Amino acid sequence: MAAKSRKFNVAIVVLLGAYAVAALMVLTRPGAALSGDERAVVRIAHWQIEAGPREGIDAMIKRYLELNPHVRVEQVAVPGRIYKQWLRTQLIGGTAPDIIEFGRLFNADDIPPRFFEQISELVEKPNPYNKGTPLEGVRWRDTFKDGLDTPDTYIENLSNFYGVTLCTLSTRLFYNADLMEEISGSSEAPSSFAELRAFSEKLAQHNAGAKHPISMYAGSKFNGRILMGGMLSRAGVGLGISNDRLREQGQQVRDASVDYLRGNWDHRTPELLTGLKLMQEVARNLRPGFQQLERDAAMQEFMRGQAPMIITGTWDATSLTSLAPFKVGVAVFPWPDRSDKEVGQHFWGPLAEKDNTSFPLCVNRMSPHKKETIDFLHFITSVEGNTIFFEKSGWLPATRGVVVPEEQQVYLPSPVGLPVRTPYIEFGAETATLWQRQLYRLVSPQGSVEEFLEVFEKEFPDALKSDLRNKTRHLTLSLRHDMQPLIALAMLDRLLAPDPKRIHSRVVRESSQNIAETRLYEALAALERGLDVGTASRKDSSNGDE
Repeated sequence: MAAKSRKFNVAIVVLLGAYAVAALMVLTRPGAALSGDERAVVRIAHWQIEAGPREGIDAMIKRYLELNPHVRVEQVAVPGRIYKQWLRTQLIGGTAPDIIEFGRLFNADDIPPRFFEQISELVEKPNPYNKGTPLEGVRWRDTFKDGLDTPDTYIENLSNFYGVTLCTLSTRLFYNADLMEEISGSSEAPSSFAELRAFSEKLAQHNAGAKHPISMYAGSKFNGRILMGGMLSRAGVGLGISNDRLREQGQQVRDASVDYLRGNWDHRTPELLTGLKLMQEVARNLRPGFQQLERDAAMQEFMRGQAPMIITGTWDATSLTSLAPFKVGVAVFPWPDRSDKEVGQHFWGPLAEKDNTSFPLCVNRMSPHKKETIDFLHFITSVEGNTIFFEKSGWLPATRGVVVPEEQQVYLPSPVGLPVRTPYIEFGAETATLWQRQLYRLVSPQGSVEEFLEVFEKEFPDALKSDLRNKTRHLTLSLRHDMQPLIALAMLDRLLAPDPKRIHSRVVRESSQNIAETRLYEALAALERGLDVGTASRKDSSNGDE
């Protein structure tokens, strides 16, 4: 017993000692209570753990500290799988970093108005770090390639800017040039959908005599979603334009949801049936079970030479080109278009690639060092700062004036053409879950479009209604949040002398509020009354006869 007691005491002493060391490290780190380092500490959190961005941010921090030795900047990289949960915990606990990467993909509309600083006034002023460049004196938001006109930075329902961006992204086809030549006799990627189908036939011949057959595309749930979602959403562009009563060059997701409930479309329309058949076709060129795999598995499959192609975002470009043991080619994916003899009738074009800037960074409203935080954001989005990030990370710049070398211009998105607005797959969390749960009925070797639709159509309306109710709930909260500033602006117009800027701000806010309220009430009516809300057919809608 005495020996056990001594062992227990030693364990307690070791545990307390480890706790004391950990506590001392926390309390004496820069910016903490017992730290001798009195510099302001700015922390930046993000989920980009691919090769490139962390190195780019480190390089920007190094240069910034040379210019501002009184500030310390720390990078916090959190894996994407846990980032959303980690961030919400940090925000609620009051321990979140000063700069936070945040995007609409989180499906968390409540976070920006509760936790982030709105920066609408700041983006109207010049970026001081652009002094001596062609962007000197240009208001901050106009120094970005898209003018920050992206849902990740400007939240329409709140009529405010909440973030700035660091890069531009696109989706590209990366291919193993040596393996392509072995299979087809050419080291170049197919340049049309017909050529892509021809390559698929050659791959089938290649696999017929191979000991270890390979798939055409490296596959995972993520990469499969890009391929299949791209087929369906592009096939549905014409449908979205036909139903576009607000003349926005295609319907937004919420408006398409309402139109489904009004009976203006379903998944058996010719356009979407074509898209579903193409989804089935491309899915069968991915390895079996891809729906259960994460994107890392697809990267490894491609790196091992077990698939000649992979479709992914340019955020993976640095990893692919620097780590692959073979020559990696890059091309624009040859989606079906009007020229295709088999399916071209349902494809409108040309279609633009999304050219919104990305890597959205927001300011924590509770940051103790907002001045330094904003200053650091100014630097990393300046011509100098963004050039450093681009050169070190390989990710395309978000700031105008940063030169992109010719060999990397293949990554630049093409902004020419009609936008692809509605995915027709995911309208929110419930419909996304439904798609994932039933997709095997479409993509498995024994699956079919009819089998998939027979089950999917029974569950889709309830899932869509659930997603739409969630969106109306968030929209209602957003409208309430913006009501107080609107009332304040109206009272200032009564009490003070006319101010053109203040009046313009009020008019813009009121206009956004009115449009948002109109969409809200239409959605609520569609949820309650369904097909009884309006009787306009697609033909009437396309002719504007409502």
